[in-house]
Amino acid sequence: MTNSDDYFGENNKKWNWKDFESTLGFPISAELLDWVVGQDKAIEEAKLCIDEWVRKLCWLRDKEWWKDFEKPMAIKPQPKDWLPAGPFLLLLGDAGTGKSLLGRAMSSYMTKVYKENNLKLYDVLGWRNPTLPSEPKISIHPAGEGKKVIMGSMLKTKKKSFASKWGFKLLQYFLFGFGLTLIGITLYSIIVPWMSNAQIFDWSAMANKPIQESYKGNFMQYLIEKIVTYSPLVLGGASLMFFSIFMAYLGKMMGNNSGTQGIGGATNSNSPKLYIDNSSGRVPFLDATGHGSAQLFGSIAWDPYQTGGLGTPEHQRVTVGDVHRAHLGILFIDEIKNLIGMEAITLLTVLEDGQLPVALRSQFHGGDTAAMSVSTEPVPAMVFLIVAGNLDSIAQIHPALLDRIQGYGKVVYMNNNMFNIVENRQKIVQFISQEVKRFNLLPFSREACKVMVNEARKKSGRNNKLTTKFRPMISIIKTSGVLASNEGSKFVEPKHINEAISEHCKNIHQQMMERMITNMKDYLVIDPSSKPKIGQIYGLAVYHTDNSDDMAGSVLSVKASITEKNKKEEGYFNVTGVEVKENSYIQQSIAKVSHVIQQKYGFSPFDKRCHIDFAQEHGVEGPSAGITMALALVSCITKKKIRQDIAVTGEINIGVNNEIIVTPIGGAHEKITAAQKLGFKKVLIPLKNYEHSIDPKDYTIKVVGCRTLEDYMREILC
Repeated sequence: MTNSDDYFGENNKKWNWKDFESTLGFPISAELLDWVVGQDKAIEEAKLCIDEWVRKLCWLRDKEWWKDFEKPMAIKPQPKDWLPAGPFLLLLGDAGTGKSLLGRAMSSYMTKVYKENNLKLYDVLGWRNPTLPSEPKISIHPAGEGKKVIMGSMLKTKKKSFASKWGFKLLQYFLFGFGLTLIGITLYSIIVPWMSNAQIFDWSAMANKPIQESYKGNFMQYLIEKIVTYSPLVLGGASLMFFSIFMAYLGKMMGNNSGTQGIGGATNSNSPKLYIDNSSGRVPFLDATGHGSAQLFGSIAWDPYQTGGLGTPEHQRVTVGDVHRAHLGILFIDEIKNLIGMEAITLLTVLEDGQLPVALRSQFHGGDTAAMSVSTEPVPAMVFLIVAGNLDSIAQIHPALLDRIQGYGKVVYMNNNMFNIVENRQKIVQFISQEVKRFNLLPFSREACKVMVNEARKKSGRNNKLTTKFRPMISIIKTSGVLASNEGSKFVEPKHINEAISEHCKNIHQQMMERMITNMKDYLVIDPSSKPKIGQIYGLAVYHTDNSDDMAGSVLSVKASITEKNKKEEGYFNVTGVEVKENSYIQQSIAKVSHVIQQKYGFSPFDKRCHIDFAQEHGVEGPSAGITMALALVSCITKKKIRQDIAVTGEINIGVNNEIIVTPIGGAHEKITAAQKLGFKKVLIPLKNYEHSIDPKDYTIKVVGCRTLEDYMREILC
């Protein structure tokens, strides 16, 4: 079976675009960077930053920068003398546009670039400082050498301590054995003569008398007297045995430099500790999103024995942070607006110096003691920083941090959409195939791919665009895949996608609106089947929250009334059912509607007793209420009835050149869908929305584009 349409273009080496039946067998790239869809500009800027980063590392490599850090006790150079700052990358955009994926993808890309430029990674070791134990020393070695240095040091330590260690143990054994021998001799001297009825020389004037005769068979009296007699030997032997046992316990508690585990898993050893291990050869990628100071910048473990000198050595209690473990790699922080206060200030030090000492940063460290006053030499933290956030992050990022990123790096605004062209429709098929592989789903048929492309167009809000906010698309792909699998289908077909969209993948606002309509169905004043009325019109609105791009459409019943005022009365223009705040969209719409009526009919609504009510309103706010209010007033003024089976939306503007233009609004698709669900026959929307935002074929309701107020009046007044 072949397809003859050119919707996905001509065949090429990658895929048979003209002839494919399903996504089965679609070639998925092994490079994670190729999985990023619709963000060509962001990828270009990221690669440009990587190029700058690599040039810096090549320059440092040629200077053999790490040689100055090879010896732990050597004096280290100041970072300003050898390390230029940057580059850094800030990704801003809406949720679901691929910021996290791009950040992760740059790690594998950077690994490849490192190999091409013969750039090496390095291990970092922490050493005991014999002169100043509270300031552990650090050293840097080529990747993989750190473990060798530690093994060599441990072997040397073991050899050096072997004699003293076993001498200490032999002393324990000797003392214990000697004490046991003394007690044994004493017991032998007491018990054996009794048992053999022998004659013994007694220091208690009992010589030359049989033992049994002397004590008349009372062994306990004999034993007590003899123990008292030999007490110096008994006490001496017991003391030696106790002292040897105490020495064994004390040696075990102190570790005797034998590599026993200390607090927090640290090794109770004077050997160096591996702070950063890059032996894998892969460029580090650390996702530090939501991490606190101790995780980000490292901290010192608390040891209850430390004050008495019995605990873990200082350099072994050091735990480096994300900024250190990401050395020469990528440190990724999403939701950067949450990094505030001292965390942001400390990160500035990392960005400027490329290194940071590890000190006590844990909030709950177990106590404030002199033993916790530990701060290492500056530990290398040369990171390629990638931070991400939504657009609201700009005002919430620490100003100094934002200044560093912009000064030493780049800020990239992620795309929300891409043009609806063959090349990008192919990218949607690629995206579908990637998700099918990732979640082990059934392949999508060609027609199902077309439906997904059309859904991407709808979600973009533009006829000539496709959305790049893919997270809602992933939900549809997964759900339709499960539906197809449950049905026993070979492929995911359009019916599965349509069911997923209409039944299972509604955003929370759509669900809330449908629940509200269901609960209030018997009380709603919306009746599209009613006869035309003067002053009553149905407007369209959308609802959304500040932290979400998801929207749901709704229909509003709006009523207007105009009466003449008496000579003693004052005119008014009241709008109820909505909260009219100063400088709000509703307040601005009221001002524009008043001026339009003045232009068209020669009087202002404020000259009459004018009232507009938004019945059963739920949080309306926006400029699209303007055309609704204007048409309701026009109906009252002209005494022409308004068709009740038509809903309207649009932003009214003051007239210029005898034309009152109605300009585009947001959420056109959601508004049309709401009117369609409630049984309206027609929807009037601004002409620009009709031309660029929607496709009438997507709806069963008739959609009409109107340019001016007169166009709306011709369609709805009768």
